[in-house]
Amino acid sequence: MADEHEEGSSPAVDAQAIVDALQRAIDRDENVHIVRASDPHPSWNGFPLALCDEFVLVRSLHEFAVNGFAVLRLRDILEVHSTDAERFFARVLRAEGAPERFPAVRPVPLRSWEAVLEAVRLHYRHAIVECEHAEGVRFFLGELAGVDGDDAMLHYIQVNGIREAALTRVPLDDITLVRFDERYVNLFGRYALGEGLH
Repeated sequence: MADEHEEGSSPAVDAQAIVDALQRAIDRDENVHIVRASDPHPSWNGFPLALCDEFVLVRSLHEFAVNGFAVLRLRDILEVHSTDAERFFARVLRAEGAPERFPAVRPVPLRSWEAVLEAVRLHYRHAIVECEHAEGVRFFLGELAGVDGDDAMLHYIQVNGIREAALTRVPLDDITLVRFDERYVNLFGRYALGEGLH
C-alpha cells in the first residue's frame, strides 16, 4: 500500500494508486499514514472511513488516541502508507481496547465542501476550517452557520474564547481541510462565550 520513490527525487503522484490504497484501508478497517502536499499538516494518520472523487473522510489518530474526524482533499495527497509502523499502532489500539470506544461518525456526504460543511454543522456544530496554500495558512475555528453562495460562513471563536457575533466568510475554493469532533474543537465550542458576555 505504500508508494515508494528514490531518495532525492520528487515523488510521482499516482492518483489511482492513492484511491486504491485508501479503499483497501476502508475495506480492511486499517489505519494509514497519509502524506500531503500541504502545510502545516504534511502528514495525517488515521482510519479512512469514506471516499469519493474529491475527498476522503478519516478518523484521526494522534499519539495512540482517536481525536475526531477530518475531511481531506484527494488532490493534496501524495502517498498513502500502510507499513509495519501502522500495524504496530493498530495493535496497541486493539490491546488498549480503543476500537470499542471509537465514536461513530454521523453521516457526512462527500459530494462537495458545501455538503460536508452542512452535515458537520447539523451534527457537530463546531469545526476547524483550514486553507493551506503556498502563500500561507488560514485557520478558522468556529460555529458553522452554513454556506452562502461560494463561501462557508462561521462565527469565529477567538483564542480567548470569545465567539464573534459577525459571520466570517471563507471561500469554498480555498478550503483544503475540515476537522471536527476533536477535543480541542469541542472544548472551544462548549466554553466559548458570545461578545459582551466575557
